[in-house]
Amino acid sequence: MELLALILIVFTLSITILAFRRRSDRSTKLPPGSFGWPVVGETIQFLFGKPEKFVGDRMKKYSSDIFKTKILGEKTAVICGPNAHKFIFTNEHKYFTAFRPHPIQYLFRSYQTKAAAAPPAPRDETKVLRQPGFLKPEALIRFLDKMDSITQQQLQAHWEGKDVVKAYPLAKTLTLTLACRFFLGMDKPDRIARLVQCFDDITVGMHSIMLNIPGTIFYRANKAAAAIRMELLSVIKEKKDAMASGDKMQDILSHMLVIADPSGKFMPEAEIADKVMGLLVAGYSTVATTITFLMKYVGLNPDVYQNIRAEQMEIAASKNPGELLEWEDMQKMKYSWNAICETMRMVPPLQGTFREVLTEFSYAGYTVPKGWKVYWTVSTTNMNPEYFRDPQKFDPSRYDEGEAPAPYTYVPFGGGPRTCPGKEYARLAILAFVHNVVKYYKWEVMDPHEKVNGDMMPTPEKGLPIHLHRL
Repeated sequence: MELLALILIVFTLSITILAFRRRSDRSTKLPPGSFGWPVVGETIQFLFGKPEKFVGDRMKKYSSDIFKTKILGEKTAVICGPNAHKFIFTNEHKYFTAFRPHPIQYLFRSYQTKAAAAPPAPRDETKVLRQPGFLKPEALIRFLDKMDSITQQQLQAHWEGKDVVKAYPLAKTLTLTLACRFFLGMDKPDRIARLVQCFDDITVGMHSIMLNIPGTIFYRANKAAAAIRMELLSVIKEKKDAMASGDKMQDILSHMLVIADPSGKFMPEAEIADKVMGLLVAGYSTVATTITFLMKYVGLNPDVYQNIRAEQMEIAASKNPGELLEWEDMQKMKYSWNAICETMRMVPPLQGTFREVLTEFSYAGYTVPKGWKVYWTVSTTNMNPEYFRDPQKFDPSRYDEGEAPAPYTYVPFGGGPRTCPGKEYARLAILAFVHNVVKYYKWEVMDPHEKVNGDMMPTPEKGLPIHLHRL
């Protein structure tokens, strides 16, 4: 009898709680939209269509401000437009915290979300970057000559003497070489080049369906992460041995090896490897994408090429033979930077990112519950004629002084406390490439209508073949 009474009590409580939750859900005005199919939600449409089309179609169907969906296993509110950008960037830590989709958490083991009762991880790779000032201008100045010389070496090795080349493979090799030199203090191009395909596989797998079986995107990404992790652990051992022998190190890996948390504990090597892998992926894929599509749009617009070259040759003429780029030179590359900005508007190297909702909030008349995820994306403004006149036209003059886009309409590096810490690094790396490529080459894009593959990370299907002319 006691067991039966206990069962009845539990059953009654369960029904009561369920009914209360249903009433609560009905009383909460959730954003319009659909969670899609059971389990997978709308992940397939999100990943295998184009994210910008996915968002644009639902903005038209449900609301231009906000809609709900379920992607990558999470109930998600997508908030749209410049007002949404401002709301997210100015309410970081109040309503939002960083969230990495589950594939990223799995691939980069140390990123995995802790249990709800546990405090947040004390060490974040972006904090590692910011605290010692590795990415501040005064630190980057010391690395600028290396950026210039490595770029020259890569162009010489891969393009010199050739009439037809592919822009994307060089962009990848160059940016990975720069990232490894800057983050790891590693200067072995052959060792780096063989990892390019691994980094490609990880980049694609970070936003994929988590099916870890042979033949799937996620399986290839997981294998690639394991290969890179093993290589990085080897690099860490070599770095420790070099530091023990008295070598002076000024790279980010060396800093990670010597910093301790407040309790005096050092970061485990496996955690360092995962954090460094995350930094390399971020410093590699987005910069390579921007360089590649810059080559495309500049190649398709001779007037833009001429303006960039005139600016860069004026800088080159002011320097002695063999003299490398300096900080003052980079500040003169205003038109070149405008062209890079326009490239990132036309083809964002990163479509958007996720946040986790810390506390329930209201937006545009709708309530977003605690625990949901929020997705913000540049695609809601970048190609919108309301914010950019004739948005399909490649026009670097949009960013001239006095003509800058309205606030929160152009945010390729995010904003607020989580503004990309590598923004200045990316700017200098791409400008160093621009300086050298227009100084020595003119080019034509061989297939102006080449298909662009990829979802979150756009990729030219054929690698962007170009016809080179040595100057």
